[in-house]
Amino acid sequence: MPSILVRSLLVLSSLGLAQDALPPSADRPVDFREEIKPILDARCVSCHGPDEQKSGLRLDAKEPALLGGDLGPAIEPGDSASSYLIHKVAGFQGESIMPPEGDPLSPAEIGLLRAWIDQGASWPEEADDSTPERRSSDHWAFQPITRPEPPSVHHEEWPRSPIDRFILARLEAEGISPSPEADRASLLRRLSLDLIGLPPTPEEVDAFVQDDDPGAYDALVDRLLASPHFGERWGRHWLDLARYADSDGYEKDRPRPDAYRYRDWVIDAVNRDLPFDRFTIEQLAGDLLPDASLEQQAAAGFHRNTLTNTEGGVDQEEFRVAAVVDRVNTTGSVWLGLTVGCAQCHSHKYDPITQREYYQLFAFFNTADEADLPLAEPTADDEAKEESVPRIRTFAEQPPDRRRASHVLIRGDFLRPGDPVEPGTIAVLPPMEPSGDRADRLDLAEWLMRPDHPLTARVAVNRVWYHLFGRALVPSMEDFGTRGEPPSHPELLDWLAIEYQRLGWSRKELIRTIVRSAAYRQSSAVREDLEPIDPENVLLARQNRVRLEAEVIRDVALSASGLLTTEVGGPSVFPPQPEGISELTYARSARWEESQGADRYRRGMYTFFRRTSPYPMLTTFDAPDANVCAVKRSASNTPLQALTLLNDEVFVECSRALGLRALAEDPSLPADRAFRLALGRLPTPEESALLSGLRDDLLAAFRADPGAAAAFLGDEPIPGLVPPEEAAALVATARAILNLDEFITRD
Repeated sequence: MPSILVRSLLVLSSLGLAQDALPPSADRPVDFREEIKPILDARCVSCHGPDEQKSGLRLDAKEPALLGGDLGPAIEPGDSASSYLIHKVAGFQGESIMPPEGDPLSPAEIGLLRAWIDQGASWPEEADDSTPERRSSDHWAFQPITRPEPPSVHHEEWPRSPIDRFILARLEAEGISPSPEADRASLLRRLSLDLIGLPPTPEEVDAFVQDDDPGAYDALVDRLLASPHFGERWGRHWLDLARYADSDGYEKDRPRPDAYRYRDWVIDAVNRDLPFDRFTIEQLAGDLLPDASLEQQAAAGFHRNTLTNTEGGVDQEEFRVAAVVDRVNTTGSVWLGLTVGCAQCHSHKYDPITQREYYQLFAFFNTADEADLPLAEPTADDEAKEESVPRIRTFAEQPPDRRRASHVLIRGDFLRPGDPVEPGTIAVLPPMEPSGDRADRLDLAEWLMRPDHPLTARVAVNRVWYHLFGRALVPSMEDFGTRGEPPSHPELLDWLAIEYQRLGWSRKELIRTIVRSAAYRQSSAVREDLEPIDPENVLLARQNRVRLEAEVIRDVALSASGLLTTEVGGPSVFPPQPEGISELTYARSARWEESQGADRYRRGMYTFFRRTSPYPMLTTFDAPDANVCAVKRSASNTPLQALTLLNDEVFVECSRALGLRALAEDPSLPADRAFRLALGRLPTPEESALLSGLRDDLLAAFRADPGAAAAFLGDEPIPGLVPPEEAAALVATARAILNLDEFITRD
């Protein structure tokens, strides 16, 4: 009996000492997912996880964690002071402290673990990495893609392609009929804007409308796909994903004079229809290809578009890690359609992505150093002025003996490295088969393009569909995960994904397939019968009206006025912008030297884009800021947009050129000619009467103030013997035409 009493006193004494020596327990409720699991994932799982269980202990899953290991239970729910896990992480009473490498857990972290155990060691099933939901998923986007058979339909006369059968079957099930085909002029304008981002000329409209050849539409599609401007239009879509800009970002935001070489590579790759699998591989790992060409190394500039901080006194490692994080998140958004960034600080709340898997993806990019390769051998003069040497922005992989180690970063903090990790992918997706002992970016790129990958093709065709219909089949384009929206036509999505691969990943062939469909060719006219049934046109009983992107709005104005410079590629240009905009940057050091001559009227995608003071016309019409990947642009409607179309210097010049061009081309009906040049169609009698009335009112005003007419026209020469007042009235009318909703809308 005394021995039992003594033993009990010793145990109680030991517990008392433990309470005194251990960091105190947090005095508040603790959330396992937010606060405990990140600690276990970052500091414990590499040695006590699914791949290795030292001392027989596994801490990534509920059941084995509570069961314990070779030394017995490590967690005593309700009693942290007796829990062996706490003793080990605190180094209590001479225990070897865990984890054995890296910094020990902080007192605050130990306090969180203690509080969690004292509060019962709750471990929600949805946060258990051993559950089927974490390692597999019945979510539609993670399922293998199979080619569905196009369904049978009642109205066999409507479908032009298998695409139409999927859409019509859904419409017939809802008792809805598709819309009639758009008129020929509207079809031509739609195709031109969608495929090359430029409006057709009146002569092109006349030729197409009058062409009764059954193959005229297909020939038009072929011509537009072969245009060098196709690469500009669809390259600009890609640059949103690539967060392309001409400056570094952050406070100093220094210019990147050679950034345009990546932009030009994209345009060229799209024009020559580089298959999407090669397009992917060269951008993610062009520098790793055998005997990589300069063009392939330029392609790797995709991930050199991250922000760069050149401020003095900053911790360069912090911003290097931030760039790597951006590369991981962008890769996840662009190819996987997943919000992988949600797993940076803790395992994803909703999708089967663990924090450890996030840092396995991180490891692919962590060993790549930024490199600038000269395009030619520098001369003595170049060496004296280093920035004058033309360069390619690319990557250089670190050699194995100097390879940077990667770790799980606790709570995403670069100063708190946890367990080491090697490059790897997400367990819910098909396994990677590395080409060597250690996977690299080339392996990652090839894994993304595997035929059995369930996400890449779905995400890619969904994006193409969006740009042709104004609404994606999966509206949450950036999130194919469990919290994203389901596809409106899942069988069609999978059919397109398989078809894209069957076509050899040809972007042009995929687009050709879609735009030849009856669904694409429908009228966009709003139908009253659809309003109560399908107000958002999810079922695609008609085409959608779409507001043009910022760059295209500029382009169509320049094109209609005859000012557009159609040169493809080259350094970025500096069109007119309001005074003082560029001086808003760091220390007012930026200068905006206005381009003159033909460069003044280049397409919008060539405008120099400075991250801290972007070109105001572009941002007014919702161009992304290029700081992060933009999967989808917003479309706002603000008074600033109307004011920009009226008063922006370039649009004022466009209205002058449009009005005077119309006067020269049709002196008898110049307002109607200006209307047609801008909108691709003749005005209706009612519209023509309105234009005439507006022009008459403006003419009366200018006749009352001849000086205003001269000032309004500037130095522009007036065609023929037209009085300045009449020319000014027509220019003002053209200004109104360029402000019409139809002008900035694709029907």
